[in-house]
Amino acid sequence: MKKEGNLLEGLLLGGLIGAALAILFAPQAGEKSRKALKEILNELGLEGVVERFSEAFEAGKEEIERTMKEVEM
Repeated sequence: MKKEGNLLEGLLLGGLIGAALAILFAPQAGEKSRKALKEILNELGLEGVVERFSEAFEAGKEEIERTMKEVEM
């Protein structure tokens, strides 16, 4: 049962990311796209997702850079 829950969560997250990317890359003004994406995330109760993803990405990037420096020494 746990695996099925993880699969469903993964599919939902993938769908949300795909929808966000579709909006961002649609042929319209960037400001209009960002506004549409923000409205969708707010409707879904996920307004903080982009910020949390950005923070996690930056933390991962910093960890990789730190590890690379340690390996070089």
